[in-house]
Amino acid sequence: MTSLFKRSSFRASEEGGVTIEFVLLVPLVLYFFFLALETGLWSAREIMLRRATNLAVRDVRLSTANPPGYEEMKSLICERSSFTAGCLDGIRIEMRALPVAEWDNVSGPALCVDRSEDYDPANNFTAGQQNNIMLMRVCRLFEPLLPGTGLGRELPAGSDGAYGVHITTAFVTEPRG
Repeated sequence: MTSLFKRSSFRASEEGGVTIEFVLLVPLVLYFFFLALETGLWSAREIMLRRATNLAVRDVRLSTANPPGYEEMKSLICERSSFTAGCLDGIRIEMRALPVAEWDNVSGPALCVDRSEDYDPANNFTAGQQNNIMLMRVCRLFEPLLPGTGLGRELPAGSDGAYGVHITTAFVTEPRG
């Protein structure tokens, strides 16, 4: 008789109702919070890399007499970027003269650094001459802040779980006068 009484009082009791709502809703709220956090960080990284690339391009298009090399260009971009930790090791640049008629042949984003390799393979980095239309593509690897949650889980993982932020820009090298 007492066990029957305990069961019916347990079913009728409303204690713990808030706990069930908490257990069901908190993971969902935290997921969206971490999604927003990772998305904001990804957006800030992309904007800062785009800005740093555009500032470096200003120097390149005006210096046709003495254009910077690959390592100098990496340094120019990394110096101007707000996210400088591991920049020189995680950035790869492709720059080449490309006539407008061949722009349809450009496909896919810029290649990123492969951290599993000990060397950086040859890439297309050639400084332009006067009046060349230049295509420049940059890829920088970043570690997700929270790789198992939110956007961190959905980002395409590249080398060692990092994701690449890709920037593409074009410019004309100015003539010397």
